[in-house]
Amino acid sequence: MCESEGQIRNSGLIVLWKAFHFNSWLEHNSEVGDSMRKIRMRKKIQSNSRASRCQFRKLHLTVLLMMICLACAVSSAGTSKLYPPTKGQTGVLRLAEIVQIATREEILRLGVSLQHLLASGLKDSDFKDGSLATGRVCCCHPSTEEGTALWFYVPADAPVKLGDIVVIRMGRESTKKDPGTVNVVIEVRQKQGAPDSQCSWDPPNDKLWRRLLYCTWMPAEGWTLEKGFWNTWLKRV
Repeated sequence: MCESEGQIRNSGLIVLWKAFHFNSWLEHNSEVGDSMRKIRMRKKIQSNSRASRCQFRKLHLTVLLMMICLACAVSSAGTSKLYPPTKGQTGVLRLAEIVQIATREEILRLGVSLQHLLASGLKDSDFKDGSLATGRVCCCHPSTEEGTALWFYVPADAPVKLGDIVVIRMGRESTKKDPGTVNVVIEVRQKQGAPDSQCSWDPPNDKLWRRLLYCTWMPAEGWTLEKGFWNTWLKRV
């Protein structure tokens, strides 16, 4: 009987010992699990943080591009591209590279711009294929090229082709009392693909967005660089 009780007590101790170690194992695994969860959470937070920084950089670039485009729009806000971008450029000479040439059909569909052309003294018979063109004065990104582009009337005696470098006499914006005058080409200074080209985009770095059209003969002929938000080569006459 005593031996049986001893066996029972030993069995009980063994059960308690196993239970103690099982609980210890559970606590250890629980701590390991908590540690693993904390590590996973830290990695997730770091990953989210990197993703957030990446999204912020992308957002910052998008905002920058929007600001550049907005600046382009503001520079010509309230005025047609057929007129100078500022009153201070009324009547001056400027240089541009031909990038678009309109057909007669396209000119007649211009709406408000067509009214500006007619108000300046031009007649329907003056509009032929190539009578209106667009020139770029800045290079080399759409936001700067389009934002600073000039529109101008092309007389029949000064036909142009894509890539030509032309001299433009800037017009005068219309008012209620003055119909104004539109920008007009007065000379083709350099033909597209000329072997002895003296004109290029300055500075000579293809990665820059705000390069100016410059010709080596400009300073000697009285052209000056007018600095501002958009630097501009022009000649006052």
